[in-house]
Amino acid sequence: MDSSTPVNQPLKRILSVRDVFFIAVGQIIGAGVVALTGVAIGMTGPSVVLAYLASALLVLIVTALIMMAGTTLPSVGAYYAWTSRLRGGWAGSIVLSLTLLASVSLSLYGSSFGLYLAPLFPVLSVNGWGVLVVCFLFVGNLLGLAIASKLQMVLVLLLVSALALYAGFAAPEAKLELISPMFPAGITGFVTAVFLLKFATSGAYMVVGLSGEMHNPQRVIPLVMTTATIAVAVLYTLVALASVATVPWQSMVDQPLTVAGAQFMPKWALTYFLIFGAGLAIITTLNSQFMQLPRTFMLASWDGLIPKWVGGLNRHGAPYIINTIMLIVGIAPLLANLDISDIARAASIAANLPAFLVYWAIMKIPEAYPDRYQASIFAMQPLSLWSLYVFSQFATVVGVYFLAQDLPSGVISVLIFWLLASVCYYPARRAYLARQGIDLDRDTTDRWVFEEPSAEANLGHSQFPERVE
Repeated sequence: MDSSTPVNQPLKRILSVRDVFFIAVGQIIGAGVVALTGVAIGMTGPSVVLAYLASALLVLIVTALIMMAGTTLPSVGAYYAWTSRLRGGWAGSIVLSLTLLASVSLSLYGSSFGLYLAPLFPVLSVNGWGVLVVCFLFVGNLLGLAIASKLQMVLVLLLVSALALYAGFAAPEAKLELISPMFPAGITGFVTAVFLLKFATSGAYMVVGLSGEMHNPQRVIPLVMTTATIAVAVLYTLVALASVATVPWQSMVDQPLTVAGAQFMPKWALTYFLIFGAGLAIITTLNSQFMQLPRTFMLASWDGLIPKWVGGLNRHGAPYIINTIMLIVGIAPLLANLDISDIARAASIAANLPAFLVYWAIMKIPEAYPDRYQASIFAMQPLSLWSLYVFSQFATVVGVYFLAQDLPSGVISVLIFWLLASVCYYPARRAYLARQGIDLDRDTTDRWVFEEPSAEANLGHSQFPERVE
């Protein structure tokens, strides 16, 4: 690397606790609460109310290692940064590649949004609405993280109001006798539902990817991850209670929330719920993806793992090239009217697979940064640390198992091909750069990204100090 070339990029620490909280809530609340509640009711009956609370506890346990790493080594593109710096550039490259495949889910979010709006406003098709919302969020994120985070706050407030409206209209119609027996499928059905609902209550962990742009990430990360997860779980619990206490729970098996909502909500309220509840649940998650995913690719471009020009920023500090690539990935399948459901399942699995490498990398933090680790509020004895590690990896295996149920052979082929390509990319890129005199192993393991921010950085100046070699 040319010693005259600065390795840092002008990222600002602009995110407050409030900004990060709304980003986390928007990431957690997705279409899962609308679709998965009925599936979970089929598994465990009225005890779905308790399953949501238990799933939130499970999420907090599983993400404890993420909180520890986020408070000890906050960084832009945290998952890639931790893996590459602590376990090598090759491992980081695989995480990056799987993250790229996971970005295909952008088109699924757009299509899902269209499914809710097209019947209400047929002026556009399902995919047409999907293209529109992806383009809208693309433009919003081109204006920078500060604007995108404020947009997220407004969207989340509207979303929460819709879910609260659902629970509020159900309250006068609730009949406690409908929630008995509480556990018709026994403990097995309950535990199965808890692991399923982990998908609906997780997501706050994604904010660590923005830790390089937060004020005081050591405090913000654990505070937001905990409070956002609990707050959403409580909201989900009220929604689930409304769904099993107003109609016989058997009628809600594998059904969306609108089936119960139609029984106790006036038409205007049900329409509001469809647009600002189900619809915005998808949009807020999509907006979170536009904010968080680019950070991983930005750091990889600074390392040279992908071409450096890919990580270029516009005058608002937005990674406009990466966002444009995300736009293309998001709308191309919609414009081509492709059936993306199977590929989206592969993308969902790809989004979970990096956890194996990320947790493995995190386990090296106590050895690599003993002083920072001991100063963290999450410092623990080795037995506790390894117990969390084993449990977190087990939970990831269970999650992938659920996602892989009845997976078509075509999707399996895509995953295998992508995994092979992921393994082969780093050696090929390393050899290419070596011919130009660039040491990719050195650049992807350089820990400058973990340098403590200066006081000026926390006041809104550049995150990283200039570094020369």
